[in-house]
Amino acid sequence: MAMTLTWLGQGGFLLSIGGASVCIDPYLSDNCERHGGHTRIAPPPMDPGKLDADVIVITHDHMDHLDELTLSRLDVSENLFAAPFLCRKHLMEIGVPEDRLLSFDRGDVFGIMDAELRAVYADHTEDSIGVLVKSGHHSILFTGDSLYSEKLVEELKNIHPDVFVVCVNGRWGNMNEKEAARLSHEIGAKLSIPTHYGMFAENTADPDDFVRAMNGENVKLLNMYEPVEL
Repeated sequence: MAMTLTWLGQGGFLLSIGGASVCIDPYLSDNCERHGGHTRIAPPPMDPGKLDADVIVITHDHMDHLDELTLSRLDVSENLFAAPFLCRKHLMEIGVPEDRLLSFDRGDVFGIMDAELRAVYADHTEDSIGVLVKSGHHSILFTGDSLYSEKLVEELKNIHPDVFVVCVNGRWGNMNEKEAARLSHEIGAKLSIPTHYGMFAENTADPDDFVRAMNGENVKLLNMYEPVEL
C-alpha cells in the first residue's frame, strides 16, 4: 500500500499518500498542560517550525487539535490549512490569512497532488470532522475525536477503508476500545490503528485493550514518531 504514516501523538498524524504530504491535528507543545491541567507524558517529536506538509487539516476546535502554540511557530502565510467553519474562524483570529484556508466542512472534498481528502461526520463537537484520504485504490480514514453512535455508523458504513485510525480513550467525547472495535468491524476496515492515548497522564488508555477487543486481528499499534509504511 502506497502510504506512510507517522503518529505525532494524541490525534496528530503525518501522512504521505499519492505524492501529497498531509498533516492532521498537530499537537507539538505543552499548551494543554499550561492552560488545561493535562500533564504531557510524551515529549514533542519536533520543533513545530520544522513541520512540513502540503496541507494541515484541523478536525475541531479543541486545544489538543487546534494548538495555537504549534501553529504560531509556522509561517501561516505559506501553509495551507483545511478546517471546518469554527476552526477557520479561530485560525483567522490567530493570523492565518483567509486565502490560505480551505473550507472543509462535513461533506467537503478537495484534491492535492494525487490524493483526495473528504471531511466526514464525527460525533464530538458542533462541526467536528473525521478525514478520509484516498489515492487510487488506497484509502485511510481518521475518526478524529468521536463518540460511537448510530449516526456515525450510518455515515461511515460504506467507506470500507484500507486503514482505519480510531480514537480509543473512552472519555471526554471519545469512544472506548470496545466501541472502536465494534465500529471497525461495522465499517469493514481492513486494518485498524488505535489513537488518542499516551499523551496525557489524565487522559490515556491501554492500546492492548483495543487489540483484545479486535481479537488480535487486523490491528496494528504504532510507536509515536516512527514512520510506518502501510
